[in-house]
Amino acid sequence: DCSVDHFTVGGVISGLVGSVVLQNNAGDDITVTANGSFAFPTTVASGATYAVTVSTQPSSPTQTCVVTSGSGTVTSADITSVRVECTTDTFAIGGTVTGLAGRGLVLQNNGGETLSIAADGTFTFPTPVASGASYAVTVMAQPTSPSQSCTVAMGSGTVGGAAVTDIAVTCVTRTFTIGGTVSGLAGTGLVLQDNGGDDLTIAADGTFTFSTPVASGATFAVSVLAQPTGPSQTCTVSGGSG
Repeated sequence: DCSVDHFTVGGVISGLVGSVVLQNNAGDDITVTANGSFAFPTTVASGATYAVTVSTQPSSPTQTCVVTSGSGTVTSADITSVRVECTTDTFAIGGTVTGLAGRGLVLQNNGGETLSIAADGTFTFPTPVASGASYAVTVMAQPTSPSQSCTVAMGSGTVGGAAVTDIAVTCVTRTFTIGGTVSGLAGTGLVLQDNGGDDLTIAADGTFTFSTPVASGATFAVSVLAQPTGPSQTCTVSGGSG
């Protein structure tokens, strides 16, 4: 009474971080959770074929596992030559910039890689980040000419199984107050203007500041709207525009 010998099919897996489901001949699923050797529980008869494939790729982090030497015919010994190599997937990190008017905006990811931004629109850092790793996008250099303040929203997190595209960088132009010093004032009724408006009544010598700030890159022009009376005086402005 003769019977056909049966042998195990297996091999070695490397680079695995999570867990992967392997199949032999479209069945006999086995879940592998660690690097090293593996073998399918169901043996294969001598003379029969085997075909090892990946049924379910690893997640958390996402990986891609590739089988080599995964198919053939069983002869007279266990199959131990199947190789499964897993690599962690990487994904791009990016988002959108709005409101940019100045020059010199530089973003940074994870305190290292920098990216210069020249205009509004989408951006992507050139180096992708591995699934399961963290990202943290910050502003390394603020824009100038005009001076702006850019802030990052949704700029940090952990990479999952897709590219990060929802980082929002919003830039607003900084504003600055316009003011100076009045000297020699003896009368009453002195009124100054900036840019033909924003009237400011001056009661005495000293510093003054207009209530409405002016955006970086915009012009200012301070003038005398009303001269003092009682006594009558003539006030002139120097350094009043720019």
